[in-house]
Amino acid sequence: MPLPLATLALAVTLTTSAARAPRAGAPVELAVQRALSSTAPGGARADAATAPLLGVRYLLSPLGEGQGLDPDPRFRLDAFDCVTFVETATALGSAGSLDEARRALDDVRYRSRVDVADRLHEVISQWIPSNLAKGWIAPASRAAAGDATVVERVSYDAARWRRLAASGQRLTGVPLEQAPLGRFEVEVVPLRALGAAAPRIADGTIAFVVRAERDDHLTRVSHAGLVVVRGGRRLVRHASSSAGVMRVVEEPLARFVAGQQRLRGRPVVGLALFAVQDARARLASLPARPPPP
Repeated sequence: MPLPLATLALAVTLTTSAARAPRAGAPVELAVQRALSSTAPGGARADAATAPLLGVRYLLSPLGEGQGLDPDPRFRLDAFDCVTFVETATALGSAGSLDEARRALDDVRYRSRVDVADRLHEVISQWIPSNLAKGWIAPASRAAAGDATVVERVSYDAARWRRLAASGQRLTGVPLEQAPLGRFEVEVVPLRALGAAAPRIADGTIAFVVRAERDDHLTRVSHAGLVVVRGGRRLVRHASSSAGVMRVVEEPLARFVAGQQRLRGRPVVGLALFAVQDARARLASLPARPPPP
């Protein structure tokens, strides 16, 4: 089913170093568990725990509520789109086990309850502010780009949501009267500053691709990935829907951005960066995750 965040999984033309798709199941889960047990929490753990997922297949909107309107599973390691990959990386960054990751992922994906109407569908107005408030992420654009950082904005009112709905764009399962309203901001590293800022992007940093605003588009964010550091180089690990790729890959940051710029449509403004936090205190406060129906 079409989800606003699923539209972030745009095709990217790239040459990838990813290996053949790994077999889903115990080997991948064991590798992820080893990373959770052996790596410090935060961005480093998000990096280490998602490394075994390189090559895992791309699937549009692979997660749901396990029942109801979107019966897809609430947690899985065998398929991702770009946003569910970033969400899973965020959860893994604080988890000590896969059970903890399952519990964390629910909190990352939903405002307060596991319900499609309460899911954090849109990035700038819902996902970012909620996960900043909960402590799963922290702003990282200014730490990388300093005064070159720019503030990008998006506004939603009832009339805009009605126009979007009339064109077939809406937040899945969310009544129009419950759609976010107001003006929302995000700090962005503009493309002109990205080369100088890249060496200051920390391992395990979330990167959202922000495009020019148009009020006939539901979101300004078109793709997402996790920046990882290898030998001083910044790579972006992400779930690619590009024809002939269709899996989790990683590629140099500059190539990732160039691929986004080649896509038709609104121009890329820059990257909104967020550090994956050590949110173990938040995780410990969450109630036990009920079993799936």
